[in-house]
Amino acid sequence: MFKGQVVMVTGAGQGIGKAIALRFAREGADIAVLDINRKTAEATAREVRDLARRASVKVADISVFKAVETAVHEVVEELERLDVLINNAGIEKRAPFLEITPTDWQRQLDVNLSGTFYCMQAAAREMAKRKYGRIVSLASVAGFMAPIDLTPYGVAKSGIIGLTRSMALELADYGITANAIAPGPIDTEMVRAAWSKEALEERANHLPIRRLGKTEEIARVALFLAAPESSYISGATLVVDGGSVAAGAYMVEKYRRRKAGQG
Repeated sequence: MFKGQVVMVTGAGQGIGKAIALRFAREGADIAVLDINRKTAEATAREVRDLARRASVKVADISVFKAVETAVHEVVEELERLDVLINNAGIEKRAPFLEITPTDWQRQLDVNLSGTFYCMQAAAREMAKRKYGRIVSLASVAGFMAPIDLTPYGVAKSGIIGLTRSMALELADYGITANAIAPGPIDTEMVRAAWSKEALEERANHLPIRRLGKTEEIARVALFLAAPESSYISGATLVVDGGSVAAGAYMVEKYRRRKAGQG
């Protein structure tokens, strides 16, 4: 589906970003791997090359605009074009609202929101030259529901949803679409490091579909939104969360019934 196209994936060293990069490579794309960690970025690039696709590795902190701009320019020079940007890089740091420090607040917004904007703008400037582009950003269900102990993260993800809408309007004349994915809990290295096996099993019972999502499931959605055939979809945020947002507060009652053996 993506033969001859170049796809840049930020935060592609592990987790959802890596799954997305490899899925696009299997569909024929050459991949630009952008990550702050060179070791994991190189590992992903090796797997891309094992699939007989070209891979370019760029190490950058996306909260620094000049670093992003340079990385995008170098990718275009090396791989001759840029067709798709997947904004996946992000961070989180948990803290109760009254204990969030100004430093932690600013760092999460710098990376998760400003960094996403910097990548969007730098990539769109290149795409506009060819009158074609697909930009897909990773938001979160935290952009729709208030997350516990993750206020800066939730605010940033809400901002990504707003950015996506603005870009859909601003960039339409350049043949560029902009969409977002809002994942629910996904089984990644980061999640497994933060939660015990028992806690993860308990967490799954709080979801209508009684399991965490898989990175491959997010990759398939990214593939769909970035496809040439998805040209009439722009400004949308697709929730991929096993029904959590749809269930809302009623999931509390569902969980109580499950615990009581009532279904």
